[in-house]
Amino acid sequence: MRFALPCFGRGWLSLCGRLLLPVCLMISVVACARETPAPPPDTPMPQCATAYVYAPGNFIIDIASGATVVLDPAIHDFPLFCTPAEARTALHNALEAKLLPAGDWRIYLVEGDFRELACRLESGGFGLKRMAPIIDWVSEKQ
Repeated sequence: MRFALPCFGRGWLSLCGRLLLPVCLMISVVACARETPAPPPDTPMPQCATAYVYAPGNFIIDIASGATVVLDPAIHDFPLFCTPAEARTALHNALEAKLLPAGDWRIYLVEGDFRELACRLESGGFGLKRMAPIIDWVSEKQ
């Protein structure tokens, strides 16, 4: 008895190809819908020249080895901050409130101006609105 798998058709529009395209489109629509179009007028966008995020600590290894690490907000929300101190305080609060899993988290400087990277989050803060490479990590003393 032979079994035929529908995903391995001869043409590129096999059953899997026809099913995968709508799923990918739905994912991209959901990712774009997460951010609200503009911040409320009573809380202006901070005027910062730099932007910081907190993210898993294992990125330090990749950065130290010379690899380019790019944060993708479509995969994970990355709250954005003007200073390392603001990022560290928010990280500490999120860990205490158990909004983040316990583990090794670090503060990173991302490439780009805060105004060009930030979008308003539903929580009221700002988050990364597009992919951004990490420039460097921030030491605990900063």
